[in-house]
Parts: sequence; C-alpha cells; structure tokens
Amino acid sequence: MKRLLPRVILFTLAAVTALGCRTAEPAAIPPFPLPFSRGVNFSEWFEAASSRTVQFTRFTEQDFINAKSIGVDVIRLPLHLHNMTDGEPFYRLDPLFLSFLDQAVDWAERNNLYLILDNHSFDSVIPTDPDIDKILIPVWTQMAQRYRNRSGYILYEILNEPHAISARRWNEIQDMVVNAIRKIDEDRWIIVGGVDYNSIDALSALPTYAGNIMYTFHFYDPYLFTHQGETWGAPPNLRTLAGLPFPGTAHALPKIPPDLRGTWIENSIRNSYRADATSRALARTLDKAVRFSLERGGLPLFCGEFGVFIPNSLPEDRLRWYQTVTPLLDERNIARTSWDYYGGFGIFNADSGGSFDSDLNVDIVRALGFSPPPQKPAEKIRSAFTIFDNYPASVVERIEQWGCDVDMYHSSMEKYVMSWENADQYGGFLFRFRQEIDWEYLASHGYALAFSAKTNRSAVFDVRFIDHEDASRIPWRINETVTIDADGQWHSIRIPLSSMREHGAWLNKKQEWLFPAGEFLWADIAILAFAAEEGDLHGTAIQFDSIRLEL
Repeated sequence: MKRLLPRVILFTLAAVTALGCRTAEPAAIPPFPLPFSRGVNFSEWFEAASSRTVQFTRFTEQDFINAKSIGVDVIRLPLHLHNMTDGEPFYRLDPLFLSFLDQAVDWAERNNLYLILDNHSFDSVIPTDPDIDKILIPVWTQMAQRYRNRSGYILYEILNEPHAISARRWNEIQDMVVNAIRKIDEDRWIIVGGVDYNSIDALSALPTYAGNIMYTFHFYDPYLFTHQGETWGAPPNLRTLAGLPFPGTAHALPKIPPDLRGTWIENSIRNSYRADATSRALARTLDKAVRFSLERGGLPLFCGEFGVFIPNSLPEDRLRWYQTVTPLLDERNIARTSWDYYGGFGIFNADSGGSFDSDLNVDIVRALGFSPPPQKPAEKIRSAFTIFDNYPASVVERIEQWGCDVDMYHSSMEKYVMSWENADQYGGFLFRFRQEIDWEYLASHGYALAFSAKTNRSAVFDVRFIDHEDASRIPWRINETVTIDADGQWHSIRIPLSSMREHGAWLNKKQEWLFPAGEFLWADIAILAFAAEEGDLHGTAIQFDSIRLEL
C-alpha cells in the first residue's frame, strides 16, 4: 500500500512533545492527534440484508463532494460486512458488494477524504457471538487482500459495538483479527474498540497494540436525552419518551409516559438526570478516555459515533447538546465522526434527509464545526422523473421490503432489473421518497406511473401511493390492481394517477386498519408500494424495470 500522508509524521512529533509536559489534569494534555479531525457517518448505505438489497445510489460521489465542501475530512462507512458473504464455512465476499465498495473507495480517494470501512455487522439486542472470529478473520483477510494497495486514506474498523461478550474473549478475538490483517497489510490504520457498545469505560481493558492503531469509543451521554424516541432497543425502550431537556435544567422535565412508569428509566429521570445532563458531567466522562490515552503513552483516540435522535428531542435542546459536545471533543484533540448524515441523527432538517442546498440544518452543521452553504427554497419536481432504472434514482431515500424476497440487481440484457419473489399475502416492497415532489400537480396534470414487468407465473398485485404517517398524519393510500400474464414477455404498464382509487389506511403504530374516508392527500405522499394484496405470490418471480412518472 501507499504510505500515509507526510503530515502523520508531524502529528507524531507533536504527540511526543505534548506527552513530555504531562500535568495533573488529564484533559489538559491532548492525546495523539490523527491525520483527520472531523466527519460524519454515511449510514444506511451498506447496512443491508445482502448485497442484492444494497441501495447503491443512496449516496453518490456528489455526497462526498458536498461533505468535503463543508469541512468534513473523514467519512465512516458502516458495512453489514457479514451479510455480504455466501455464509459458512468460507464467508466469501460477494463480488457485487465489492464492486460497489470499490466505487465508494474511489470517490473518497479522488476527493482526498479518509474513509473508515466500519464492520457494522451487529444487532443492538443480540449478544456478540463469542465465536465471531470464525467470520471476522475470513472477511477481514479478504478485505485486506483487496485494499492492501490502496492509499492511506482507507482505514479498517474491526467491529462496531461488541456487547454482551466478555472483555477477555473479545480482546482475544480482536487480537487475532489484527494479526490476520497485519500479515497482509502491515501499515494500514486499524480501529479497535472495547465491549459494552464501544463504551469509554471499556477502553481500559484493551491491550496496547504496536503500529497504526486507533482506539475508538462512542459517546451518547446522557443516553436518555440522545435516544429519546428510539424504537430499536430492548424493552422498555424509549419510544414514548419526548421533550427531555439539555442541559437538564434548561426547562421542565416532561411527564413520565405510562409505559415507562416504575422502570429504571423513570428512576433515572427523577433521581439523576439533571446531574447527568450537564457540560461538567460530559467532560468528566470524556476525560476517562483522555486518561486512558495518556496512561498508555498517548494512544490515538477516535469518537466514531455521537449524536442526538431527531424525532422526539426539541430542536433547541439538540442544538445545545452539539454546541456542548463538539468543543469538548475538540479541546481534548479527539477525532470524531457524528452519527449520521441522512439518517435519524443527521444534519438535515428532517430525519429522512433532504437536499444539500435547501434542507441542511445549518445550526447543527455549524455546531459540529462545519461551514454550511447558503440555503435556498427547495424546488418541487413538476415534470417526468425516474424511480428505478438499472439503479434506484436519486428521488428514492430508501427501499424497504417485508414478507418477500427482493433483488435490486437481477441481471437482464446487460443491465440490472428489480426482481420480486415469493411474496406472502400482503408482502411487498416500497420506495420511500427523499426529494420534494409536487404530487398534487402531477396528479392534476395528467401524469401516470409507468413501468415494465414480466413474470414466470400469472400474478395479481396492488400498486399504491401512501401518505406520511406520524402523530398527526394518517397514511391514507390510493390504489390500483395490476394483472400480468406469464407469457415470458415484458409488459408495459401505465397507471394514470387520476384513475387510482382510495383504499383506506393501515396504522403501523397501532396495527389498525381504517376504511376509506375521502382524506387521502396527493400533497402528502411518502411512499410508492407494490404489495401482494389479493393473495400470496409464492413461487412467483416478477421483474420490474424503468419505473417512472411520465406525462
């Protein structure tokens, strides 16, 4: 591989100088500086169930360029690496996945951005397998072989947030993986972390490695504040918690939701939250990382994740948290990547992301130490556009599936088409839109949904547009039923928006069906879905191509 950039040598000299004048206050002595300082996580890109469901166009090179323009110098790229293999016993990485990842690496290098290939193969509830070395060693051996000759801009992170595994066993595994990589790629920066979800307290149990090794931790203190509204944790989760202040004395504490009464969450809010939600408390916690670094001779520290979940936190409190935490990290010379870019902790005004030129949350961007471009009003799409053709188009935030198999990269005639197979009744897939689209205009001006499809068995399915769902909006849907014959031919389907009929609403949060009430709104569209409404499609494979809106 190419050597790291020359400034790393200067950083090393600076670190040695700093260590020579150690004081009694750990935070006053910065740890080893790294070749990068601040960045973001490009989440929900390669975090897929398989390489066939990676929505590759969720990010493009323009996103790398945009990130660079505001001052980002490092991108942490979460990869569900284990899902990208053919499974045991060899865990061979899928060439399709590697071809996608090669392009991301190319974009980072071309734009002089550090790129952390973060093995994000974990579940927040399921414990880390004590035999995970059986997967980690072969996948990292393959990764090292593929990227050994790449520039110093590319880094490896062994595993995100190991948990419910002993520190002793995890250290054994991590050591084996580091050694396996070093046999192939001697100089590459490798990022190692401790147990308990990469907690700061777990750093002290890590061994000291020779060579280019960074020691990572994640920082979400106080957890009740940064994660209020989350739905993915083990019960009792924080789904109903909202309005906690930061700092803890900024305003009144919210009422405890009924489902959280009598839990550890209520106890923490009532007894310790105000003390935990202070700049002083956060500084004390970060100083533990600094002490760890200095006690080991000045080890490089990297905060791989920090941030606040958007939906249930008040904007002014979220901003104050970033305005507090960012300087605390900078003062301690701790490199960082916030979680995340487009996602629920992201730097856009909505948790689904948006346009870089019109939807950035400029206050949060500045609080993170970046320089946002001037924002301008978003221009809604009022003309024909593509939803899927070879790849999902830029209007698509993400694709989701349930009760079926989806392959977004089924090969046909030297291009990719989408294949939908073995759907249970009500199973299907959807496109969730990211861009501002004037659906009301399109529906009233004669536009139609058009696509090509063919099937191995005659099939009947529903195509529907669905409104947003939140505390104040009901996901009303408008529908059309499509029948395709199994003649081996591509069929051109055209559905005028004005011809579609209301179909009711399914409330996901309440698991409740509502009959049509004449309240569907074209102006509030969130989703285009394809579903096996009339019955299951087991044994049926339907291919789709050129899904678009046309006049």
